[in-house]
Amino acid sequence: MDVKFDLDARIERRGSDSYKWDDNEKLFGRSDLLPFWVADMDFATPQPILDAISARCEHPVLGYGIRSDEYFTAFQDWFRKRHQWDIPRHWMTFSPPSSIVGIHGVISMLTKPGETIAVPTPTYGPLIDLVVKNDRSIIRSSLREDEDGRFHLDVADLESKLEADTRLIVFCSPNNPVGRVFTRDELEALADLANRRNLIVVSDEVHCDLVMPGHRHIPYGTVGGERSVTVVSPNKTFNTAGIPQATLIMPDPELRDRYKAYLDRMQLNHDSTFGAEGMVAGYRHCALWLDDVITYIAGNHQFAADYLEEHVAGVCKVTAEATYLGWLDFRETGLAQADVMDRLVNIGGVGLYSGTDFGAEGEGFFRMNLACPRALLEQGLEGIRKAMK
Repeated sequence: MDVKFDLDARIERRGSDSYKWDDNEKLFGRSDLLPFWVADMDFATPQPILDAISARCEHPVLGYGIRSDEYFTAFQDWFRKRHQWDIPRHWMTFSPPSSIVGIHGVISMLTKPGETIAVPTPTYGPLIDLVVKNDRSIIRSSLREDEDGRFHLDVADLESKLEADTRLIVFCSPNNPVGRVFTRDELEALADLANRRNLIVVSDEVHCDLVMPGHRHIPYGTVGGERSVTVVSPNKTFNTAGIPQATLIMPDPELRDRYKAYLDRMQLNHDSTFGAEGMVAGYRHCALWLDDVITYIAGNHQFAADYLEEHVAGVCKVTAEATYLGWLDFRETGLAQADVMDRLVNIGGVGLYSGTDFGAEGEGFFRMNLACPRALLEQGLEGIRKAMK
């Protein structure tokens, strides 16, 4: 049964050991900010997921578990209905405790220290860290910005920068932070490059369910075939980052067997019990909840764009096709990144991620989390207005 929620309701999260609400001082030097930085929602996790976890707690033993048939079929049914992708069960491998741990395993398995990995940027900061902090060399290929402020995969630029030892391309689709839903033409051009250059493409698609009306996500695995690793998770979809769960979809049998051996070696072959329960409940019972959330977030995107255009000179929001993250462009203010951050924190009282956390291309940008009640978003935008007055 699908359940709807009042998305305008304000939920007090301070004092709940929330990374977003209780750890601001570490990042911003102040604990009294309104936080719009880390990517979780200020909406309640859907009730069917909470009920499933509560029901599991009626059994008093929380030991090692196995993946039931329902676990697999819930996953397959969701992607068949939501993304028109019929995923064979044997392609699915699992990545407790998170998608980043899974991508780390693929990098460790397929590359050696010093070898190069290509990453289209700006992108989710931990994807960059997975390369540089594991002693691999990063090849950065900037997304191409057109005159309308829309960002595109620049496959020609990417190919021109590849080196002889490049084995992997790691990219984020839909893109975090710029909110692009890549077209089939862009993805097919990337797949053609991967095939010609014998590369594996690792596509981080944890935001794939959060696509705005009028757009459709195309899973890279439906285009890239056996030269693809697609990473998905219910955590962004249903606001369950506290019970992390991730799946890697690997069509290539040799690659899949090697990855499963890595999981066994690292003792990563058992999911979180609550993560598994939450995933099944989300995929089975929360589709209408998600539809409501997407509609609400689309409204927040438009509200933020309109507010900035009317009230904040020199600041605009890049049009979002996916995610609940606003990519805010401060370049026309003429202020340095550090100066904008100082104003936001110490005058506006708001915490946003600096665009430079997503690569050098983020200079002049900040990322704002819009997955919150409209009234809270308005407070945050008013903080930006005060900061930039």
